[in-house]
Amino acid sequence: MIKIYNIFFTIFFLPVILILSIFSKKIRAGIKEKFGFYNFDFQNEKNILWLHCISVGEVQLIQDIVKKINNYKIVVTTSTPQGQELAKNKLKDYCHKITYFPYDFTFSVKNAIKAINPSAVLIAETEIWPEFSNQIKKKNIPLVIFNGRISDNTFKSYKKLKFIFKKVLDNYSKILTQSNEDREKFIKIGAKEEKVATMGNIKFDIQKPTAEISDLDLNGAPLIIAGSTHKGEDEIIYNAYKKLKEKHKNLKLLIAPRHLERVNSIQNLTNGKLKSKNTFKENDILILDTTGELKNIYSIAHSVFMGGSFNNTGGHNPLEATIWEKPVISGPNIKNFKLVFKNLTEYNCSKIVQNEEELINEFDKLLSNNEHYNNMKKNCFEVFEKNKGALDYLYNFIKKEIS
Repeated sequence: MIKIYNIFFTIFFLPVILILSIFSKKIRAGIKEKFGFYNFDFQNEKNILWLHCISVGEVQLIQDIVKKINNYKIVVTTSTPQGQELAKNKLKDYCHKITYFPYDFTFSVKNAIKAINPSAVLIAETEIWPEFSNQIKKKNIPLVIFNGRISDNTFKSYKKLKFIFKKVLDNYSKILTQSNEDREKFIKIGAKEEKVATMGNIKFDIQKPTAEISDLDLNGAPLIIAGSTHKGEDEIIYNAYKKLKEKHKNLKLLIAPRHLERVNSIQNLTNGKLKSKNTFKENDILILDTTGELKNIYSIAHSVFMGGSFNNTGGHNPLEATIWEKPVISGPNIKNFKLVFKNLTEYNCSKIVQNEEELINEFDKLLSNNEHYNNMKKNCFEVFEKNKGALDYLYNFIKKEIS
């Protein structure tokens, strides 16, 4: 089976990657390393722990565990330039090397394993590569998925190919999942029951950012933050804001687009001012036009709308706001954070709405009813207290099982 996969993967994907690399800067980033041509060689070194993170979200997951591990030399790989940049900015001082993950071609994988020479490999969330896992098993290297999850749509696809995934998942030493539901999904697509355990979700172990931020001259006015918005959502939140402001006269709005190239279009829509040059002293609407600030700015919000949820994006991480005890309102598409929102809504610290009218109603309740608002804030604190612990679980697992 693996031979058929390798032939198919090489014939169909090698030309595609080479052609796309001509036109896409994102594909070209780290392409030498992705093909297995690394400018380092750790063959004579021992105790190397290889941690792989697909992109930004997974890099954020591993920051605390990387800083805590002291009995391994750590190599971090990513698949995207954004993840690579964040890893180098945040983890450079704690890592032996930060580089790119290889494509799943036999020659790329073998070269990567030879260069990195890992004692163990940990994969964040879920990346299942047949040839990579095959070569790692041949070397008798422990291979672990942690914080593992499978979305409903992915599960349906994987289940149809259980005869393939059963063989591939047998290459993994252990699969540590976010929830019991995810554990059952892995088992149903072919993982051996004794290899799969529930560790919880590391996202609930995040810490509040320590950087201070001014209140932007709010002077006690309530602020709604629309975080990580996408095209089409700015209109929804802007219309909702205008209707809410008829009742709540001193209400302020900050829109933080997911992609900064959309700042100008949001200015044209809202007549808002850039946060980098203005405050709320003489403005009702500001637009966040810088990167890296949103996590901190949530601290001054009254309540939050989480973007990517009124289109096909699948939502963004609500815990970045919840950690500050801010109630989060989201649109209906939350497939990327289904389990997180399940926890938040069960604890009544987040609401899922279906349309603009429901969005207005939920924000109006939060702005009008102090008891309702304070209860949701209290629930935000309690949901973290109840769900934290996955980071310690992973650290103890590394210490006991693969050290």
